[in-house]
Amino acid sequence: MSDFIGIDVSGIEEIQAKLKKLPAEVIGAGIDEANVYLVNVLHEYPTYHHVSRKQAYPEVGGWFSDKQRRYVMGAIKRGEITIPYRRTQELAKNWRVYGKGIDSIIANETPGAAYVQGNSRTEQSRMSKMIGWKGIDVIIVERINRIVEKFDAGVKKAMRKLGL
Repeated sequence: MSDFIGIDVSGIEEIQAKLKKLPAEVIGAGIDEANVYLVNVLHEYPTYHHVSRKQAYPEVGGWFSDKQRRYVMGAIKRGEITIPYRRTQELAKNWRVYGKGIDSIIANETPGAAYVQGNSRTEQSRMSKMIGWKGIDVIIVERINRIVEKFDAGVKKAMRKLGL
């Protein structure tokens, strides 16, 4: 798995048909406005509470293999992992919009980001869910009404600007 989360919205044919009737500049303004909102939402961290590996993965005693356990213990010894865990805000800082308008994408290239905020059904780790992280799919579903409001506001602003 790569260390990359990207958001690509597809489907929703009736909305896409309506959008095709608008100038690209207007659509782009709506997308840009929605992107700004979504990135701000993705910058929010859940309240931290400790979840042990044993709690998250009781069926394997917290470790999937002795090799994994040795790797983690070695990383602690080498100073690559610190105990107790301290939040660095790197995940939040690395949510970015690349490009503009219709050619834009929201992505996070933080190593391991997919295990923390990736798709809750396919990428996100059980431990991250238990700590309180929401997968990107869950966040979008929960915030879809506000995302659409932001998109609409951007479209209306661009239409006024263009005199449409």
